Amino acid sequence: MTILGFCEDDEYLPEYGTVVFRDVYREDGLPSLSTELLGELATNALSGTVATAGDGWLHGTAGDPYQAVRWEAHDEPPDVRLGDWEDIVETPFHSRSGVVSLGTLTGGTFGDELSLGAKGLFRVRVCRKAADGGEEGDVWLIQSWPVPGTPEAPRWLKRTRAAVRSANPGWQQVLGYHVIEVSWFLTLAGMQRPDGWLDEPLPDEPRRSAGVCAQLGVDPPRTRRDAIPLLVAAGLIVDDGAGRFSPGAPRRATEALDLPGELAARVNADAVRSAYIWLAADVTGIAAWSNPARIEDLAALLAVPGETIEPLLEYAAEDKLIRRGNGTVTALPRPPLRTGLVPRVAPRSVRREEPVTVAGAPPRAGFIAADGTVVVWRAGEPVVLGRVDSDYRYRAFETPAGIYVTASAGQGQLMTWAGAGTRLPVDLGFQPVRSADGQHLAGVQMHTGRQPWDQVHFFDVTTEEAWSLPRSENLTRHVLGIHDGAVYFFTRSGGAVFTTSRWVPGREPVDLASPVHRLDPLSGADVREDAQGLAVFTASGERQRTVDTPRGRFVPGGASMYSFQHNPLTLMLLDLTTGTITEHPLPEGCEVGEIPPTAPIWETPDTLVFSQPHHASTRRIIRWHLRREAFEHFDLPEIAGYRPFLIEPMLA
Repeated sequence: MTILGFCEDDEYLPEYGTVVFRDVYREDGLPSLSTELLGELATNALSGTVATAGDGWLHGTAGDPYQAVRWEAHDEPPDVRLGDWEDIVETPFHSRSGVVSLGTLTGGTFGDELSLGAKGLFRVRVCRKAADGGEEGDVWLIQSWPVPGTPEAPRWLKRTRAAVRSANPGWQQVLGYHVIEVSWFLTLAGMQRPDGWLDEPLPDEPRRSAGVCAQLGVDPPRTRRDAIPLLVAAGLIVDDGAGRFSPGAPRRATEALDLPGELAARVNADAVRSAYIWLAADVTGIAAWSNPARIEDLAALLAVPGETIEPLLEYAAEDKLIRRGNGTVTALPRPPLRTGLVPRVAPRSVRREEPVTVAGAPPRAGFIAADGTVVVWRAGEPVVLGRVDSDYRYRAFETPAGIYVTASAGQGQLMTWAGAGTRLPVDLGFQPVRSADGQHLAGVQMHTGRQPWDQVHFFDVTTEEAWSLPRSENLTRHVLGIHDGAVYFFTRSGGAVFTTSRWVPGREPVDLASPVHRLDPLSGADVREDAQGLAVFTASGERQRTVDTPRGRFVPGGASMYSFQHNPLTLMLLDLTTGTITEHPLPEGCEVGEIPPTAPIWETPDTLVFSQPHHASTRRIIRWHLRREAFEHFDLPEIAGYRPFLIEPMLA
């Protein structure tokens, strides 16, 4: 017996609560199985109580937390110690390529690829147990080995977690979401709500719950706090008498109340569904592989008591997962989607007169093409500086040393003026900032695994020196900007509460007296809170003007702030000295969101550049001259591709 290889991920985050492995496509792969019911989306069944598999796919039921997942490829059946695991199932699996990899439910594969040593049919053993104390999620061991001939039906070797789940008692259907939300707030540790939330009016509930309250002997609630006696009477929460609450074990709502027939039917049907839906997926998998399966074999294959089978099959047939025959069950295909055509009514639109644009110059610092090519202009001509190979590129800065291109994962890349690409020694995360002169970069590296942490980094592109603050547990920090050699960042401590700090590398961070919301890296002006609300302060600390919200952004230099309004598209400019607001209509189609890569950028303190979708596959930029209130346009060359974005020039 030999282990041929393995792939693993200790911090796999399931999508829709499902661990997913899939075949990796190969041109020389085998044809798919003739049984179409073994396709990944061939039936309406979920991923089962532990796991199910088919033609090129394996799904495991995991829930939302991070999981530790390992798949081992063997040439023969490996040993397993039943006592080491809570749940174990063996199932057939067909691999057309002989190579598998982790994936996501709505996407493809990613990460390391594992060669199974062959193509065709395999037996796969899926073992699952809770992670060790202090870690979230489950630990999974998946072992595969090739098997010849007709596949043996899936079989559950061990169950610790209940195969038939607890039935949903149906109280949310009866009381409504807003009342049930109060029970979650009282019993779920760490659930954040604003101060005074419990004493706010309860939407729609006095009318909806009046009949239920009468049966339970409590007054109809008018505020969320009023709902507490109702929740206690229903058995949803337990009051310890000292103001603390724990989850209760309520009876089904239809047993505690006299409900209208239609509502009672819905509650009972949902209770049956919640109890059997996962085990019904196991039955569907057995039926699909056996085509059909014998009913007399199901209890042994599923490792459940014999009396479970009849109500299970009743539900699975009612839910159209299986069809019962003469002592057999057959899996049913997913019903086709309804294709009834809905008449479309063309929306009416009124086209406004938009500002005239004239042909202008290319982007001052260049752009990043869709494939990562870095393009700059020299002597009036576009020049390819190099190509960055990071995935998910979305922002770029001009610096004295070259063009820094950020990535959503891992270190960004600096493309030097000589065309050499190098990775930064620190990870600045996906929302980095740069000083106005381009010399300094800063950002927060975030780790989002089972034990999340973040770390603030600072980098000097001219000396290639890097500084880092100690890691902080959880994801609480965010950089605001860099000014005068210092990085400003805030640390969130829950809800809307946060502390802003100023950090000069080589020294300890200093907490500021007031939280800062905006920072202009050119002048040092900021928007911060004081006793009178939000206000703009100059770099010297002089209070300049009160503002309504922190949504406005600084025009470089800190003398004005701007924001956008839609329909019609308009730039609102606030002069911080006079308090005057002027409106500037923009050409239609300018992209004005604050999130890169299509957010507007300032080329100089007087020129703002927008991205604008244009005809065919080109991209047009629109340049607005603030002082002259004039507009220019420039069409990027074909090399830009589908989704280019502009490089942000140095401003000082």
